[in-house]
Amino acid sequence: MFRERIREYYDALTPGFRKLADFIMLHTLDAAFLTASELARRVGVDPATVVRFSQEIGYSGYRELSREIKRYVRDQVTATYREAKEAKTEEDVINVILDNTQQHLQQFRTTETQSLAQATEILKGASRIWITGEFTSYDIAAYLAKSLYPTIGIPAIHFQPSISETAAVVAQMKEGEALLALVIGIPGLDTGYAIQMARQKGLKTVCLTNSGTVLPAREADVTVIIPTRSPIAVASYNLSLLLAGVVWEAIVAGQVELAAESFTTVHSNMSEILDLRAQTEDYEVPKAD
Repeated sequence: MFRERIREYYDALTPGFRKLADFIMLHTLDAAFLTASELARRVGVDPATVVRFSQEIGYSGYRELSREIKRYVRDQVTATYREAKEAKTEEDVINVILDNTQQHLQQFRTTETQSLAQATEILKGASRIWITGEFTSYDIAAYLAKSLYPTIGIPAIHFQPSISETAAVVAQMKEGEALLALVIGIPGLDTGYAIQMARQKGLKTVCLTNSGTVLPAREADVTVIIPTRSPIAVASYNLSLLLAGVVWEAIVAGQVELAAESFTTVHSNMSEILDLRAQTEDYEVPKAD
């Protein structure tokens, strides 16, 4: 098994080989779908180094190593699906899903916490945050944007990465701002183009995604990989939603007093609106036909 071979040879590997070994061990799912050239580009080495690395740990070449990685990933996914299929009750199914989410969270804490910290630092230092995503990721983008501005006053604007919206938004972007792209369960090509254009304007870019091989992940300054393997037949968004909240809390954590003041003001305004409602005469409220 490739994992055992990597552990066996690791201490004797060159720095370039260790970079490859670390990537394969930490991002096995991504590695299963990368060619030698794509893996080399992700890690920052030349393709010949990928071949020599494979031979160094006992394979004839990268093709043989890649086949074993694919087999491992397939077996892991199959085992997880089988566990869900064999669940007898709804409670069993829920426990399988919760166990899967817990495993994802532990994996994330082991491999991606540093990247998420770098992403948060970029967002906290931005004068304005643009947030984008396609399909369901757009709804998460809207949630984050609507949560940040009223809480700590950071202008946060969400947009769909369509041709017209991206063109209009990029025209407003300024150096010192940041773009957060959410790419969960989709290729996100339009999001990738938005990142490319934002970087040309001097913005720092962050991508939260479940695949390190999609265009936005390759283009962003910082990419955070979110595990989404699920015990059912569709990708799991549990951790994606959780981490959206973590990003929000991490940004707000740096300005606790301002956030507390904002919440106090919002609740005060809500109380005032309730009082106004109570004072409104019945005849001013439209009646249903």
